[in-house]
Amino acid sequence: MRGVPARQAVLALAVACATAAPAAWADPAPAGFPGPSSFVRGAYQAGAVLGTNDFLNGDNAAGRPIDSYHSVRLEYGRHTDGSRDWHHAFNFPSYGLGIYGADFFNDEELGTPTSLYGFFVWPLGRSGRWTFEFETAFGFTHNWKSYDPVDNPHNIALGLGRSVHIEGGPAAAYRLADRWSLIGAATFTHFSNGGTQNPNHGLNTVAPMLYVKYDTSDPVPIPTRRAPSYFPPGWDLTTTFSSGRRNLNLELAEPALRGDYLNRDYFIGNLTLGLGRAFSNKTRVVGGLDFCYDESVPDLIVLDGINRGVNARGEASDKLELAAFAGYELTVNRTHALLHLGYKLWYRDVPGRLPEFYQRLGIKHFVYGDWFVGLNVRFHELGSADNLEWNVGYAMEI
Repeated sequence: MRGVPARQAVLALAVACATAAPAAWADPAPAGFPGPSSFVRGAYQAGAVLGTNDFLNGDNAAGRPIDSYHSVRLEYGRHTDGSRDWHHAFNFPSYGLGIYGADFFNDEELGTPTSLYGFFVWPLGRSGRWTFEFETAFGFTHNWKSYDPVDNPHNIALGLGRSVHIEGGPAAAYRLADRWSLIGAATFTHFSNGGTQNPNHGLNTVAPMLYVKYDTSDPVPIPTRRAPSYFPPGWDLTTTFSSGRRNLNLELAEPALRGDYLNRDYFIGNLTLGLGRAFSNKTRVVGGLDFCYDESVPDLIVLDGINRGVNARGEASDKLELAAFAGYELTVNRTHALLHLGYKLWYRDVPGRLPEFYQRLGIKHFVYGDWFVGLNVRFHELGSADNLEWNVGYAMEI
């Protein structure tokens, strides 16, 4: 099976965990604050698989729709104590790590996926014993049974045995006793390899969920919420280097060419220059330019020529493109969740090239000073993944 080697997969999991939590595990609390309190919680959910492709709608070996699933998860987390400005900006959130396992009632074609992820809980309001929240999670999933043209030809949902796990939804928590709580939630979950290996139509679920939560130490009393310290708005210049892989998913006039072209991985690289402005402790907007390199373009030109019955060859410059983008970033301490919209200004147009209008959804974490690492999913049509972007960058105030 093609894809990310095992050692890189472990590194990917570490990056996901580091970027999904606000990285305060070992950060000592200032004098006068108790420090974060810890909790564990477990959950069960059962819900619906959205029928977004033929495989899920019944075009599979079982001959029936894959329209339901159930899952369990176990999580360890920490409550913030109000010692930092970002605690107050997000109404004293909690964060942590979790492990997830799901059953889609079709192990032969989908496998038994397991996820490792980071989560973030944003309290929206409190009333007596009730807390109303919005929860997000980001991580990686292993143990899918991926598409194979011989052994698993129907599974067009997942082209790799590994995928990204993205999740979000509202929740309501009710405190039963000093350390025990019940939490009801509703989640939307997306699994995709980001176009690293096609076919990759992805898999989406919607489900209610019930948590049982136990605070392993006395919960930190909710402090009086205050306005964060003055945050001077300012401009910054960000330079980001990113890389990823893609493969081609085309109809070929000569099927014998499939092994030469459609099973090959191509390098995708970006140099992104962004000009950003922070408007508050948690809000930032950015715009700039993407300088892109797409290794697949020469082969796309050759294949287009074969399909048209002509001899076509590309040039080295055909691999390059220039795009402009604008976007929004939500800042949680040293972690940013981002959504960018981009449009290609200059490129060689050829069938099969990544579309001119694209989106980027991702997360980045400042690991040392102004240096950050992150992972983005680049997609088009607001849902079709093109490729993953592993990135490293530097931000400079101007």
